[in-house]
Amino acid sequence: MRAAAVAAVTAVLTLAVAGTAQAEASYGEITLSGGGGAYSGTVTLAPGFPATTFTSDSRASATVPSGASNWLSAATPWGEVFGSSQGRPYLNLRPAADAAGSPSTTTYVFDTPTPAGGWGFALGDIDSDIAVVTATDADGAPVSGADLGFEGAFNYCDASPRPSGVCSSGPPAGGDGFDLPSSSVGAADVTLTGHGPDTGGASGWFRPSVALSSLTIAFEWQTGFPVYHTWFATELRAVSGTVTLDGTTPQAGVEITLTGPSGEVVATVTTGDDGSYEFAGIAPGDYEVVVTVPDGLTAVGPADRPADVVTEDATGVDFDLTAGEPEPEVFDVPGTVTDPDGEPVPDADVVLETPDGGEVAETTTDEDGDFVLPDVPGGDYQLIVTPPGGSPTELPVTVPVEEPLEITADPAPTPTPTPSPTSSPSPTPTSSPTAEPSPTASPSPSPSPTDEPGEELPDTGAGAATGAVAVLMVAAGAAAFAVRRRVTG
Repeated sequence: MRAAAVAAVTAVLTLAVAGTAQAEASYGEITLSGGGGAYSGTVTLAPGFPATTFTSDSRASATVPSGASNWLSAATPWGEVFGSSQGRPYLNLRPAADAAGSPSTTTYVFDTPTPAGGWGFALGDIDSDIAVVTATDADGAPVSGADLGFEGAFNYCDASPRPSGVCSSGPPAGGDGFDLPSSSVGAADVTLTGHGPDTGGASGWFRPSVALSSLTIAFEWQTGFPVYHTWFATELRAVSGTVTLDGTTPQAGVEITLTGPSGEVVATVTTGDDGSYEFAGIAPGDYEVVVTVPDGLTAVGPADRPADVVTEDATGVDFDLTAGEPEPEVFDVPGTVTDPDGEPVPDADVVLETPDGGEVAETTTDEDGDFVLPDVPGGDYQLIVTPPGGSPTELPVTVPVEEPLEITADPAPTPTPTPSPTSSPSPTPTSSPTAEPSPTASPSPSPSPTDEPGEELPDTGAGAATGAVAVLMVAAGAAAFAVRRRVTG
C-alpha cells in the first residue's frame, strides 16, 4: 500500500505540472481482494489524504470497473465539484444476500482523520435498494447525520455527455421522469431509499463537514437486481512560496518538504532560479512546510511553517535565510502557584534566573495563581517564587517545559522565635575588709524624755553593730547608708 501511495503522489504531482485537469486527478485508485462475504481493499486518493482501507461482507461478486462505460459526467452536481469520473475506477458491491434483512456492511477506515472538507463520495444505482450511511469522527464518536454532508440526490443519466450503456433507456438529458432515491437525514445517519423498479443512474452524494476516522455503508436488497457503486474524490489544492537571502535575493536549489498531519512526508521539491516553489495537486488538509537550510546559512524565524489548505490554496508560505548567527528558539514557561492547601496564590513574584544568578524573565501571578514567562531561550534555569509576605521558594527548571509548572509556596511569613526571659543572677555579696576596732565611745548622757523626734537616737552600746551595718550598706545602697548615719551618729 505504501508503494501505491508513493506512485499516486508522483502521478498527481506530474499531472499537475503537465497541466492535466486537476479534478480528473482527484479520483481514488481502488484495489480489491478476497471473495464473497470477506472482501478487503484500499482506496488511494490525492497526496496528503490519509491511507484508506476497507472490509466488506458483500456477496459475490464485488468488482472494480474501470469507469470506461459507466461514469459520472462533469455536468452532474457531483461533477461540477469533482469533474468527470470517466476512465476512473469505482467499487461495485452487493448486499450480503438478496433478501430483506440481509444487508452487507462495508467499512472504510482512515489511517488518520480525514480533512474536515474538500473531499466526498457518491453512491450510484440506488434505484431499488436501501443504503444507510454512518461514520465516526476523529475521536471515534458517531457523526451526526447533518455532518455527514449529504448534498442531495441526482441521476447521472440526466446529464450530457452521459454513459451510453446504463443510460440507453429512459428520458433524454434535461427531460422529466428520472428516477431519484428518497433521502432521510437522521440523528446519526443518512438513508437513501430506491423506489422499486430497476432503473439506471439514481445516485446521492456527500461532502463530510467534519474529520472522519471511519465510514460505513449498509446496503440492503428490496427488489430487482441489487448492486451499488461507490466513487471517492478530493478537490485539489496547492501550497507555494519563495526562499530568499536577507529578504531580497532569491535562493535557488533549496530543498522544501511538505509533511502531513502525522509528520509523514507527502512530497519534496527544490526552489527554482527565482527562489519559488509549489506543491500542486495535493488533497485538502493541514500541512507543514519545512525548509532544509543550506550549510553556512541560518533561517530567519522558524524553518517550518503551517499551511492550511482545507478550503483554499495556501500562498506566500515564504522563508528567509541569512549568513548570520541563528536566533535562539524561545518558549513560553507557564505555571501555577498554590499554597499548601491547594489554594491559588495571587501577586506572587516569579523570577527566572540563569545558574549564575542573571535574571532572564520576571512576572507576577494573577488572581488564579497562574503566570507565563514569555520568550525564554531553551536551557537550564532556577525559578524563584516569592509569595506576598512569604519566603522564596526555589526550584530548577529546564526550558522548554513539557507541561505547566506547579509550585507550592507558603504566603505566611516565617515567625521569628521570641527568646524566653531568663532570671538575672543575684549579685554575690563581697565581703568587706574587717574594719579596725573603733575606740569605745564614752557613754553619753541618757536623753531627756522630752527629746523631740528627729533628734539623735541613743547609743545601744553594741559597738559590733557598726561593722554589720556597713556590710548591709554596701548591698542596699545609699538609702541604707543614710540609716547607718542615723544609727551610728
